[in-house]
Amino acid sequence: MMKRREITGSGLDVSRYCLGTMYFGTKVSERESFQLLDLYADRGGNFLDCANKYASWVPGFAGGESERVVGKWMKHRRREEWILTSKVGFAYGTIPKTLSARVIISECEKSLKRLGTDHIDLYFAHSQDPLTPVEESMEAFHQLVTSGKVRSIGASNHDVLRLAESNRTAQHLGLESFTVLQQRYTLLQPYVGADFGTQYILTPEQESYCRSAGITLMAYSPLLGGVYGEASPTLPVQYDNSHNRKILEIIRKYAEESGYSPMQLVLAGISEFRDIIPIVAASSESHLAESLSIPSSEVVSRMMEEIDALDTFRIKY
Repeated sequence: MMKRREITGSGLDVSRYCLGTMYFGTKVSERESFQLLDLYADRGGNFLDCANKYASWVPGFAGGESERVVGKWMKHRRREEWILTSKVGFAYGTIPKTLSARVIISECEKSLKRLGTDHIDLYFAHSQDPLTPVEESMEAFHQLVTSGKVRSIGASNHDVLRLAESNRTAQHLGLESFTVLQQRYTLLQPYVGADFGTQYILTPEQESYCRSAGITLMAYSPLLGGVYGEASPTLPVQYDNSHNRKILEIIRKYAEESGYSPMQLVLAGISEFRDIIPIVAASSESHLAESLSIPSSEVVSRMMEEIDALDTFRIKY
């Protein structure tokens, strides 16, 4: 069964691997989504990553499809055994990119309805919003917590200055603070100044701040869309350097020696040895079953020691 861990300061006990639901109800059919959710549940998972806009960018869809599928599946589960997330902040349909109080509260109501629940366990500010005062956003999130509609709040795609300002403001005003930061992260290091559009990578500065502030870390895109499992991997341009090719060689060496897949080793390395919760996405049961098969800690420990020995300094972004 999958290990659990506490999200510091939230009272939430979550699986070490979170299941991403981004394409449920769009690229992944409802039937296939239910199969993946069943498999995840059978392996002891309890942590589902959702968002209001998933997956509005897929042709023919408008957003909210993922939450509706999860809500339909949850009707046959004990709600108290599951940790459900959602997010607000990015634009979709007629909803603008904003963290205004009005949108935070109205989008939460929509997500609650789609998920078929009276509360969201972890509600994320999906992107930072320099045009809305931090006080307004944090007060809106606090209102949702005090009303019982949200249990805890998190941030995603925030730089360290905005994250620190948000929590400093919340603490000064006696409001709920962010307990989680969800950023793009994998074992490979992007080059300095790499462009990820609206996505924010987890930088060493962010990691240091979160460790000192007791903020739990989550990683999206931990497997780089399957790059680690490719026979002749083509690295995304942001990661294409000799340093990362050496890390790939180490991962592949341990995979060949141990019989575990590179994907399994990377996820375990992030979870157990970086203490970051990876979000696992899958479009097939076989793919998800592979991801959820956790390798020997001894093998992963040796691999991570070799990677860290190679990485004698951390790149400062």
